[in-house]
This record gives sequence, structure tokens and C-alpha cells, in this order.
Amino acid sequence: MGAMIVLGTLTLPGSERCVAHARRFVRDLVGEDHPAADDAELCAGELVTNAVVHTRSGERGHVTIVVARDGDVLEIRVADDGASGDLPHMRDEAFAESGRGIVIVAALATDWGVQAERDGTTTWFRLRG
Repeated sequence: MGAMIVLGTLTLPGSERCVAHARRFVRDLVGEDHPAADDAELCAGELVTNAVVHTRSGERGHVTIVVARDGDVLEIRVADDGASGDLPHMRDEAFAESGRGIVIVAALATDWGVQAERDGTTTWFRLRG
């Protein structure tokens, strides 16, 4: 894999409304005809939702989405304002009513991960088109 080319970056207020904006932003940058467009939109929405619900981003903070591409590989990063608890992780409860966002990302992405930073957390995933 060569160097990722950033297609776009968007910072939004950490509210429930930002999830729809983030999904639309990803779809617009990836393009309707990209084979991974649906998965990219879904996974990005899950990570932004997690950021709003589980981190300080949802407390008048912000969420930043970065969409990058290297050939047929998409990489999407969602940076939040951090949480006082755990890093994003997969839940053990198979039938939980919530908390399945990372499970969805892990199932669809070719790779994903979490980077703890001083000012927050970045969760990322890659998809092959």
C-alpha cells in the first residue's frame, strides 16, 4: 500500500444530528459508484454515533471525520474529544440492545483500530473496493 491521499476532512459539533451529516459527507467523497460506498457510510455512521454517545464529543464537543484513499483501499478516521473510560471495543454480549457499532465495523472492514491520543481518541477502519 502506498501513501493515503486525503479526499476530505470535516469537523462537526458532537450532536446526534452530526451522524447524518457525517454519513452524507463520506458517501459524497467516496462516490455512489464505489463498491464499498454503502459499507463506508454505515461504518462511519457507527463510529460517529459512538463518539457522540460515549465521549466528551457529545458534551458540546466535536467529531472530526477524515476520508482517505490509496487505490482501491479506503481509510476513514473518526476523532473524538476522548472519554474518561474505556477505549472503543467490541462488546461481549451478543444480544445487547446497543453497543454493536464496533462489531459492525469489525465485520465489514478489512482492518480497523483505535489510537488513544492526548486530546482524544481516533478510531479508524479500512475497506477494499
